[in-house]
Amino acid sequence: MNNTLLSLATLTLLTQTAFAQNQFSLDSVQVTASQGTTLETKDVPDSVTIITKEALEESRVTNLAEALNRLGNIAMTQNGGPGTSASMFVRGMDTSRTLVLIDGVRYNNLTSIGGAAEFSQIMLYDVQQIEIIKGAQSGVWGADASAGVINIITSSAKQGLHGTADIEYGSFDTIKTSLQASYATKTFDILIGGSVYNTDGFSAVEPQKGTPNYGKRYDDLGYEKDSYNNQSLNLKLGWNVTENDRLSLNVQTINALVKYDDSFYDFTTGVSTPIDATLPQTTLKNRFYTLNYHHTDSVNDINVQYNRSEFNRDVVGSFGNSTYLGSVDEVKIDDKIDYLENSFVRFGASYQDYKQEELTANTDKSYNALAFFITNYNKLAPFAIGDTIITESLRYDKYDAFDTAVTGKLGVKQYLFNDIYFSANIGTGFNAPTLGQLYGQFSPNPDLEPETSLTSEITLGNDIFWVTGFNNEVDNLIEYGFPMYTNIKGISKFKGVEVNYQDYFFDTLGFNAAYTFLETQDANGLTLARRPKHQVDANVVYYFEENWDIGLNAQYIGQRYDKADNQGAQTGDYVVANFVTNIKVNNIVTFYAKVDNISDIYYQTVDGYATAGRSLYLGLNAKY
Repeated sequence: MNNTLLSLATLTLLTQTAFAQNQFSLDSVQVTASQGTTLETKDVPDSVTIITKEALEESRVTNLAEALNRLGNIAMTQNGGPGTSASMFVRGMDTSRTLVLIDGVRYNNLTSIGGAAEFSQIMLYDVQQIEIIKGAQSGVWGADASAGVINIITSSAKQGLHGTADIEYGSFDTIKTSLQASYATKTFDILIGGSVYNTDGFSAVEPQKGTPNYGKRYDDLGYEKDSYNNQSLNLKLGWNVTENDRLSLNVQTINALVKYDDSFYDFTTGVSTPIDATLPQTTLKNRFYTLNYHHTDSVNDINVQYNRSEFNRDVVGSFGNSTYLGSVDEVKIDDKIDYLENSFVRFGASYQDYKQEELTANTDKSYNALAFFITNYNKLAPFAIGDTIITESLRYDKYDAFDTAVTGKLGVKQYLFNDIYFSANIGTGFNAPTLGQLYGQFSPNPDLEPETSLTSEITLGNDIFWVTGFNNEVDNLIEYGFPMYTNIKGISKFKGVEVNYQDYFFDTLGFNAAYTFLETQDANGLTLARRPKHQVDANVVYYFEENWDIGLNAQYIGQRYDKADNQGAQTGDYVVANFVTNIKVNNIVTFYAKVDNISDIYYQTVDGYATAGRSLYLGLNAKY
């Protein structure tokens, strides 16, 4: 979380007894690999990054955008301060190609023109784990997963009565509070929590690169502040009907008010200029519901689930007002059947109904998809050198508005010696145009066609050091070109290398680092905008003693251009570092402090849009 004076305890400090666990000392981490099947990361061929609850608490990140950027080694851009529009690039592929799930419910906002998930709106007060699965996952999860999946797992009630409380205050008159309580017996469990985040913020826009005032912040220029308010609530109910049958209900709500600035587009020059404006604001009311029935027996592991995502956006702009309503309804049934010793097959079907309603125009639109899917998993030992893991997935999606999509993926992981392994994955992806792109109020393009993709990767390494080479090819890429989204006919390419290192020294010093080299090229031979060619992320935490730790997080963004073909402003070549420390008073109370952008560097991730200077936040966390 991110603000000044009293707030959440920034590092889930370590103690050698009751508090011994930290983000570096975990022996094994589990990941949701296939429609709810949980496996240990060492038994999954895919490239997976796990952001644990310990890492979230130790870093004190506030929202999903911060977590993905600082802990997930993912390149991010943002149009201003807290709450404003953020975009991410998983191996160079942008936000709309990554499926975001909250406890299995789709979070991608189909009413936004880009169909992107609103990362800045997801507060992390109730998050247990964030799973980043890279590479085409459409063969498992369907559309919107051609670049990968981000699966957010929220906290669950544990036996007995438990509670947490957090308060944080800091720069820009920011205050964040959260409260969560749970109670569980063998038969019944309940968890309820909520958070409130308020900040005066700073101006979303600043002078563009190359203009006389570039380098001056909003307060030097007399720009108005763009504030942000977020109120989030979560509720979980569970009933163990029998030893083999469970009913559960999950509800997540997000209410937010985002102030931002406008931009002026000059049709004669084709140049867009951000401008300081007092009027623009967006009110968000998003709702996510899950009703699940789970049955297990000696043969089956069955889930019957209904999911609903609701998106409500009221936009007040300098050039007019708009209201957007959208929803995704999904009914899904799947079954996992074990066979052999370490093998299973999971299969099922789903029906998804996508709807958009615009109250200011008679352009209500919808489409639906019926899907059938199957995944086979085998963990074998045919060779003396080590385990062999093989996964195969196949999915059939029948759309009423597009052609039928058949997607699949194949993964192999071979252990060569002890924990040294080689893995390879290949998969096909499918990305349907969003309703916002097809029928939105501003320059819609109803002639858009779906894009298809082929992704492949190979990895060599172990638990400490690994190298991955990847290659993604997208046919019919959907990209924005003023004034609308269009298809770029032909094959667009995304390729590169990822290098990762992590270790834990002397039970006191944790270190991890990641480097990404990326090359992109659309079907016309142009380099795509806003993707850094080089990126380095590093995180080090020193645990002084049982109740005190300090951490430093740093990110280097290499050459990056604001427009395609290496045109526009160069927004890369900078390093941002953040500091955090946690002091555990006792087993209940932890104080923390953090300093973001400790060197107070001036940089922009999008030309003409501001980032925060040096910022201080203090917090308090209590757990029972």
